[in-house]
Formats: sequence, structure tokens, C-alpha cells
Amino acid sequence: MSVATQATLSSPGVAVRWYQLAVMVLGVALAAVTALAVYLAVNHPTAASPATSSGTGYSGTVADHPCWHPQVPC
Repeated sequence: MSVATQATLSSPGVAVRWYQLAVMVLGVALAAVTALAVYLAVNHPTAASPATSSGTGYSGTVADHPCWHPQVPC
């Protein structure tokens, strides 16, 4: 087998390795972002619903809210 043939055969293998590395890095990044989102959702519930958790939200019923309009025609 010549050197050119060996280089041609190893080239797809190198590309596959880079592809596998890229997929692994993206998978780890996705897992990290997911873990961070879960952590923030669990430990900082005010970020998900600031109006109800912070104490400054509207405490009346929906019908009493000044912005509520029942069956507004389009």
C-alpha cells in the first residue's frame, strides 16, 4: 500500500473522529444548559413568576383586574 493510499484511507477516519468529538461537545453543552435551567427553576422560583411570588402582584380575582375585558369582539 502506498503512502497516498494510506493517507486517503485515514482521512475519513479523522473526519469521523472530529464529528464524534463535536457531537460529544454539543451533548455535554446541552446537558449543562439543561441542568442550569432546572437549577434556576428550582432554586429561584421568583424568576418563573415574579408577579405572584414577589408579593407585588395583583391579589384580586381575574374579573376584578383593571385590564380584563370579557369577550371583547375582534
